[in-house]
Amino acid sequence: MLDLLRDTWQSLRAHPLRFGLTSLGIVWGSLLLTYLSATMEGVDAHYEREMNEAGPRLVVVTPGSTFKRRVGERGARPVELEPKDVRRVANLHSVEGAAPDLTLWSLLVRAGRHTKVLNTIGLGPESQAIRNLALQEGRFLSPLDLARRSRVAVLGPVAKERLFGREPALGRAIQIESLSFRVIGITRAKRDQLIGINGWDDWAVFIPYTTAQRWFVRSDAVDKFSFAPTTREGSEDAIRHTRQVLAPHHHFAPESDTALSFFNVQDLLRIVRTVLTGLRVFQISAGLLTLLVGAVGVMNIMLVVVAERRSEIGLRKAVGAPGRAIFVQFLAEAVALCLLSGLLGSGLGSALTQFVASTLPPDTPVSSPPVLNPFLVVLITGSLVGVGVVAGVVPALRASRVEPSEALRAP
Repeated sequence: MLDLLRDTWQSLRAHPLRFGLTSLGIVWGSLLLTYLSATMEGVDAHYEREMNEAGPRLVVVTPGSTFKRRVGERGARPVELEPKDVRRVANLHSVEGAAPDLTLWSLLVRAGRHTKVLNTIGLGPESQAIRNLALQEGRFLSPLDLARRSRVAVLGPVAKERLFGREPALGRAIQIESLSFRVIGITRAKRDQLIGINGWDDWAVFIPYTTAQRWFVRSDAVDKFSFAPTTREGSEDAIRHTRQVLAPHHHFAPESDTALSFFNVQDLLRIVRTVLTGLRVFQISAGLLTLLVGAVGVMNIMLVVVAERRSEIGLRKAVGAPGRAIFVQFLAEAVALCLLSGLLGSGLGSALTQFVASTLPPDTPVSSPPVLNPFLVVLITGSLVGVGVVAGVVPALRASRVEPSEALRAP
């Protein structure tokens, strides 16, 4: 084995320009594949993260209208949701939690000398998990706050900064329109959300939905509510069960698609994943083409090498070298050429990935740094070794079949 490695290295060193030019295509292909795979990993992780910011299993239910047969819009009847509907959905075995979403757009919010126009959203305790509202200070809304219709508020980080600046906000009073509220919590920053179904959470003020109903809506009606299925894959079943459980109470057919509208974050994830799958198919196609070009280049250069070394091959056979040894020698040269070129290309691609990742901002809604996946780097390098094997078989076979007498007569 050591003799084989030494002979392979000496052969590559004997023709550095020839093998160097041949390896350029493989180096470029390996670099390109490494960087493209890292880019796709980054995009995939980015959109997964951005979608989950709204809520990892968020489904928002909005009431619509029912239509009588043969009457059309003249017979339209609006569907009016109520708190009991939210409890009915929350009790489904396919649903983990449900809570109303009462969005009060653009209310005047005051804190000391600061007056801002902010979205105020009425929520329940379950909304913290449903909408992925992690806290950095204080606490979230509690069942007791709902029962008492308490005038308490949880601020998004941007809303807190606009109202209080760098001063602490917990325990302090704010005014929403003409009503006084006490700040009990500050949510963790989501930054720029890709999805803002109820407005951007960092800019919002969250209050108990019962308080919103009493003082702002002045009605027990629920204009929409959100729920979280028990699993991501079960979101469609949860939507179907929601239609079935609410249909008898609001007199519409469960299969009606106008009575209730659903925003399902999994639908958006499915679309994004479809687009990313198309991009991955393109990446794989480009990779296969690169590997094919590299294989043809290595095969051609190895055929030239075999033709130029016919005398050497004949001499080795004349002194007793078996055809198998000749085959292994030339195959090892092809594999070594592809392996070294692949390692160099993967190393350059990894360095480029790290450089780009260090220069791009990590938290933007439309772009993301590339993410290097060591498994894919190993896979790319292994694929190039396979290319070396495939490309070296034909030249190695031709070398092993050279007749010693014919080779020794060659000039």
